[in-house]
Amino acid sequence: MKILDSHLHLWDPGVLRYDWLRDLPALNRPFLPAQLAEIAQSPDAAIVVQADCAAQQALQEVEWINQLAKTSAIKLAGIVAWAPLETGNAVLPYLRHLHELPRVVGIRRSLQNEPLELFYNTDYRDGLLAAAREGFVLDMCVRASQLTALHDLLTWLYQHAPDARVVLDHMGKPAIAENQWQTWQNALTALAAFPQLACKISGLPTEADWQNWQPEQLLPWIQQAITAFGPQRCLFGGDWPVVELAGSYACWKTCVTDAIAHLSCEEINAVMGENARRIYLTQLEGGNK
Repeated sequence: MKILDSHLHLWDPGVLRYDWLRDLPALNRPFLPAQLAEIAQSPDAAIVVQADCAAQQALQEVEWINQLAKTSAIKLAGIVAWAPLETGNAVLPYLRHLHELPRVVGIRRSLQNEPLELFYNTDYRDGLLAAAREGFVLDMCVRASQLTALHDLLTWLYQHAPDARVVLDHMGKPAIAENQWQTWQNALTALAAFPQLACKISGLPTEADWQNWQPEQLLPWIQQAITAFGPQRCLFGGDWPVVELAGSYACWKTCVTDAIAHLSCEEINAVMGENARRIYLTQLEGGNK
């Protein structure tokens, strides 16, 4: 089974500036394809997601990843880039420039640290709609406390762009350490009613107790996402190297494969790679990029 990881990051603080890494010394160093290739159970290919470098360096980040891709032992199949969606329709030239760059398949302007007002901001919504109409996959990174606002946002988006391809990062970042199951389950089930929305099975170890989580604690959360979205709309993501804060890539991957072991071989292949290929890479593989 070929693994296409739908969500990992690469960075080098000596090349680009990542202010958020200053508070995480364990991650405040280069994480490059060479290190990724050396970890246990490393993927065959990956979608590289922007890592919130300084906004003015976001295009450099794309160019840097494309340079790394030329020599990477692991195929860097696609890039989810940052874009200033809050600038409204003024973001169009930026988006069209991204279209000219190799491997760019999606856009992520993370909302997890933003006030709820941004979900309802007219300029932000116009920018999100512009990205959808330009054909980019939209990665939505939000916290569980923001899922209701995300539902409102996607209700609006799908009214204006019914075919928009949207992916929820990290299962909506449930508060596993606080065991806030019910509100998350209700919100996730409501989101799953959007047929064009997919869900990344990723990022859970760092939402649990970093040092003490056990795989059996995460299984119900993973299985709830699979139940809500179905195997054809769930994508495995390793969230490397962030996952290293709370264990290892191999431990998380094993946790996911154990959680979906009851599925058919076709469904397991879908979660572990084929869904990511279909959602992110169809245009690239079809020669439309």
